[in-house]
Amino acid sequence: MDELIREADWAGSAIASSSWEGSTMATLFTGLRPWQHQVLHPGHARLSPALITLAEALQAAGYKTSGTWSGPWYDQTFGFNQGFQVFQHYGKGVRVVERLRGLRNERQFVWAHLPAPAAPYLRRDALLPRLGRTPPQLPAKVAPVQIEPWFDPASRLPLSHRRRLWAMYCLNVAWADEQLGRLLNALRDSGQWDRTLLVVTANHGEEFGEKGQILHGGNLGRQLIEVPLIVKLPAGFERQVLVPRRQRVTASRLWATLVEAAGGEVPPAAAPSLFRRVSVPALSELYLTNGTNRFSLVEGNDQLLWESRFAAAEPEYYLARMAFRSRETRARMKEPPRAILTRLRDGFNATPPLRGNGAPRLTLERWGTGGNRGSRPVDDPGKAREMAERLARAWGAFASGELAPAQEARDWIEAAGEKPRKAERTTERMMERKTGQPRRRDQR
Repeated sequence: MDELIREADWAGSAIASSSWEGSTMATLFTGLRPWQHQVLHPGHARLSPALITLAEALQAAGYKTSGTWSGPWYDQTFGFNQGFQVFQHYGKGVRVVERLRGLRNERQFVWAHLPAPAAPYLRRDALLPRLGRTPPQLPAKVAPVQIEPWFDPASRLPLSHRRRLWAMYCLNVAWADEQLGRLLNALRDSGQWDRTLLVVTANHGEEFGEKGQILHGGNLGRQLIEVPLIVKLPAGFERQVLVPRRQRVTASRLWATLVEAAGGEVPPAAAPSLFRRVSVPALSELYLTNGTNRFSLVEGNDQLLWESRFAAAEPEYYLARMAFRSRETRARMKEPPRAILTRLRDGFNATPPLRGNGAPRLTLERWGTGGNRGSRPVDDPGKAREMAERLARAWGAFASGELAPAQEARDWIEAAGEKPRKAERTTERMMERKTGQPRRRDQR
């Protein structure tokens, strides 16, 4: 990655639209915020066929499209195959390497999603020298279910455990870097390097106790939403990235950047491309946690965290998350996990997402610079209120009004028992209101 950064036309930091992977990937695929594309949480994870995905937009511009996916939320079950003529599991990366090496002088869009560095973490002995000082007794593998107990902020991760998990994570990072090198070398071998517009980014970060949790999807701290973004333009390309490298950008701008580069049109509600000198709010959204929705706005080195509540916190929420994968955890619970999650879902569906059922909890933080990648609380109520106003305006853009999710989805509910074709038209009308552009019939 360091070598690619030296060659890139733009390299810096982006702000992910969420810390839950379904939402972030849907944003990369549509250029829309989570509340617009409605891939909000594991119970509402399917990308609507009424939206124009990146692959569909590029296919309409004359590109052959192929994608390789990995992870539990990115396959055709959840609609992420829309627009891909070839859509396969990443596996060991052999097929995508062959595809890149075989590129010719024609229009092709190739998307590859690496399975690491997210858990499970594997001990990769050949990469141990990269760690320097290695903690003792590294396991062969750490599965997500083994880490899940520390997702609960009330369960503090012991320092010795953190060191081992961090080492295992770094081995996954090193492995991902090697995989990236394989892909880049295959692209160079094809002879199409100079013709290629290349983007490397991540959909979220990982946490190791910075906000009292682990993994991702539990909060919107810096460690989860600040991700790398690298853009290499074709040689002699007529357009330039107009955003200063030191300025963080919202990752949602990637969709319009690639579509504009291919000569396509960008709908009004999609975030503008990096070829435009405009300021775009770096907004992140996380829905349906333990009785709360979370929002974040990053401006320079300042971050406003907004927490709205739609239900009382469930004491056994974190056990309920684990119970579906652990019989032992289910035996410890006072009531069935599904009952707990259903109560939370019902509260979420009945409550306006941003406003919640009371005054939001606002927290202002300032990010460190240089070698300090952390953040610290800032006591500035006036600035917090100003940023809160801007966050609310940014969230409300292209929204007809803050309705509870159950009201927002009433068209889908009404259409659920109707003929599929009518339900599809109803979904299209709703998405047209959210995105500002009708879905073109020739792209269905």
